[in-house]
Amino acid sequence: MVSRHVVLLGLFGLLLLLDCRLDQSSHDCSMEGRVALYEQRIEPLFLEDRPKSCNQCHLSGIDLEMFLKATPCQTMACLDHRGLVDLKVPEQSLLLAWVDRADPASPLITAEVLAEEREAIHQWIDMTASCGHCGDFGDDPCGDEKPQSDDCASNSEDPVLSFSPSELHGCTDLALEKGFYEAFYVNRFRCFPCHFSDVSEIEEAPKWLQVGACEPASLATLREVEARGYVDTEHPMESLLLTKPLDEEQGGVEHGGGPKFNVGADPFYDALTVWLKRYAECRD
Repeated sequence: MVSRHVVLLGLFGLLLLLDCRLDQSSHDCSMEGRVALYEQRIEPLFLEDRPKSCNQCHLSGIDLEMFLKATPCQTMACLDHRGLVDLKVPEQSLLLAWVDRADPASPLITAEVLAEEREAIHQWIDMTASCGHCGDFGDDPCGDEKPQSDDCASNSEDPVLSFSPSELHGCTDLALEKGFYEAFYVNRFRCFPCHFSDVSEIEEAPKWLQVGACEPASLATLREVEARGYVDTEHPMESLLLTKPLDEEQGGVEHGGGPKFNVGADPFYDALTVWLKRYAECRD
């Protein structure tokens, strides 16, 4: 006679299988289903006359249109490539975090607008997480051209003064992101080519410096810097972001690429130290 435990285990396994099938069936993974969701929920977010939350909560100039590609499938692949969606845990996607940070206290950006944006984006990410990508777009689905030396110019003639404490507007994410852009990203070519994410020839160098459209790439680079622990909030002047490119005789640490800073006569170094200290104060 089959024991009750075996029967119960069998029933439990059957319920799990049915639950998985029901979860998969909640999305129409056909190309027609994907396109229908995109046209009904996502495409309206690109309309020019529609109020959007994007510029309220992060760097000016960032909008979903920057990632819009030839097809919905390539657009999602680009968002995934840039780390803006999390297909393992859709709720933790950076895009959703951006929407959550927006302020609904506006005649155009209302709570209803934000809720609609969030629900639509979440549904699109969740479908891709369940169904998988719907195309192979190679190593660079965004199709970005490699940045040139004059890309991503500073918005200020004086990079140190451009993000002084009085202009950072407190410790908001937006202020720190703008400061990082001015302090580091506009000068990123000192780290070329070793640490650029699109350069594969130098395998031993960590690829933490993201490329692409200026503001999104700067944000993605900051996220990498944070995730890799390159900023020391307790001792900001000991942050690897600063000490790695610094000459060892001036307090730096060993760096395969050699020194990139010159203490005392380098606006880039001065700007980065201001930002690091401000970041540490805000994150303390």
